[in-house]
Amino acid sequence: MLLCIDFQPAYIEAFGDLLVPLKQRLGEAARRGEEVHFIYNDILSLEGEELGDSSARVLEWGMEEGMNLNRARLIQKNFGWVSHLFRSGRERAVAVTILRHLMEKSLSTSAEIPPHDLERIVADSHDDFAGFWDCSSEAWEEIKSGAIAMPLLFEGGMIPWLESIKGQRVEVTGGFRHRCLDEICITMEAAGILYFLNDSLIYSLPKELEVEVEAADQVARSPECEVSAPLLFPAADLVFA
Repeated sequence: MLLCIDFQPAYIEAFGDLLVPLKQRLGEAARRGEEVHFIYNDILSLEGEELGDSSARVLEWGMEEGMNLNRARLIQKNFGWVSHLFRSGRERAVAVTILRHLMEKSLSTSAEIPPHDLERIVADSHDDFAGFWDCSSEAWEEIKSGAIAMPLLFEGGMIPWLESIKGQRVEVTGGFRHRCLDEICITMEAAGILYFLNDSLIYSLPKELEVEVEAADQVARSPECEVSAPLLFPAADLVFA
């Protein structure tokens, strides 16, 4: 199965050099009878900023570029449902575990998870619970505020979509590599979906923006860990057996 993420006119400047190989890959998928899912960002962000495209615009652009989208499944989504603090290392493992819990319990965000359950979930996701807190206090605040969540908009529903691709090996293309594409990958990991990255058809942020994102992530993480870990949540919020 071929998964195309955010190949849409709003971001053409970032992936213009991939148009020819993308059209070749879509043509190959059509000849082979491969399933193609074409996921794109809605025209408006949650804050009302115009950052994506309408479905009509995506289809019109696809026709203009000679893309074979007739048999593709087009899926509209919104922007960002996993904070950038959870894209690597221990934090990524925590995000995957929390997303899996949200799916199992039909919850929307990490803010809905009771504190005692959240502490247990994070402890189960890696082997150094106290160390995670020491080095990732900012991540804890993000978790409690609901920064790990199921998408508010995913056409047809995220869980039904994940169920529809179970048992398939998904070829992932598109972008941005460390943003929407990575969120989709993290969510597939939580659902146990096998996938691989086709790096030749993946695009990233412009270099100057990539540097800004990396710098912000570094600021969010303390360079030195504390010697001892404080309580993760107020004692009154915790339930003891």
